[in-house]
Amino acid sequence: MAFDGRVFRVLIASPSDVEEEREIAVRVIQEWNDLYSYSRQVVLLPLRWETHSAPEYGVRPQEVINRAIVDECDLLVGAFWTRIGTPTGEADSGTLEEIERVANAGKPVMLYFSKVGVDPDSLDLEQVASLNEFKKKTYSNALVENYKSIIEFRDKLARQLELKVRDLQKADNTGGPSVSLEFVDESANLLGSELTREIDVPKITGIKSATKSLSTRARRRFESLVTSRQIEKSTIPITLAINNSGSSGVRNLYVELAAKTIAGEPSLGDSRGSSGGLLYSYDEMIISASGRMLRPAGISRDRIATKDVSEYEHSLEWGALQPRRVKLIEPSLLVNVGGTDCELELSAKVFAGSFPQPLDLAVTLKVSVNSKQIAINKFMPDVDRIIANLIEDESEGGERYIAAE
Repeated sequence: MAFDGRVFRVLIASPSDVEEEREIAVRVIQEWNDLYSYSRQVVLLPLRWETHSAPEYGVRPQEVINRAIVDECDLLVGAFWTRIGTPTGEADSGTLEEIERVANAGKPVMLYFSKVGVDPDSLDLEQVASLNEFKKKTYSNALVENYKSIIEFRDKLARQLELKVRDLQKADNTGGPSVSLEFVDESANLLGSELTREIDVPKITGIKSATKSLSTRARRRFESLVTSRQIEKSTIPITLAINNSGSSGVRNLYVELAAKTIAGEPSLGDSRGSSGGLLYSYDEMIISASGRMLRPAGISRDRIATKDVSEYEHSLEWGALQPRRVKLIEPSLLVNVGGTDCELELSAKVFAGSFPQPLDLAVTLKVSVNSKQIAINKFMPDVDRIIANLIEDESEGGERYIAAE
């Protein structure tokens, strides 16, 4: 199956006496691709002068190689045994020129020095001396390793190559997935990572005089209904989305949502229904326009959250998020402001197979509260009918539930 991915080019640099190591490096890179390319959406491309450069007349040979592969690589793997290489006119060897050029560009360099036994008679003492001089130099951005066998070289390269690929992914912010957490409006338009809202929170007057004819039990039921409506009026629905603005898709996402209060006393839940366990009970009072109702088998209406913000947690999984796509987080959140200005941070930890480490994303919601006094008959125009139903319900034994608009 085809997939969008990032290509990292790995330059294999070495003198001529480590031909076997060069072949092993290619195989290690291919094995990495076989294991991880699809899940990580990364492809490693081995670069060698033998396969990625062409003859060119009138140009210094090493300059041709530099233009073709050295300057274009993302990572260099170098191996040495007894030789330093052939001078290029600019450096003591082509390998050293490549290493210096890549290191000066701020790209990672991995160097491996062989300690495999060798016939002393086959040694070029001048080459050995140059190699020892090179070993003494310090490369602040180079990983230097020794190996005593070809098998050890292979094992070390395979393990450390994975570490370097993770670093490359972490530093790669140009063409890969660029994922953000954002607010969205009712039309699914992105609103950014900061959202400011205003809300009118009613303060009800006249409840005592309106309920003077009710018994204590009926008054409590009435006050419960008023409270539930106040909570509903002071609750803001919020929808979040994960936005992939990059040019590569992301597979196998796992998202953990959490929240914390910055100011005020907001509460938080969502519209998952009673299974969410974070929802406000309407004191089991059903609201409709059809008069009184017997107890229903279940309450299907979404209820308002009254859960402490710091206790809110929710997680979800997605198979994929395609490039330049937005995915809504469901269910929507319900923020109850509690009657005062508040501010809270909503965070998402996003895991994916192609991420070297989870992404920590966050958005901020600020709510400004306008507290307004309102008479009970304005707040609940059907207050007289509700009270009449309560009185009638009391006379019939209180087994029914009061219904209202």
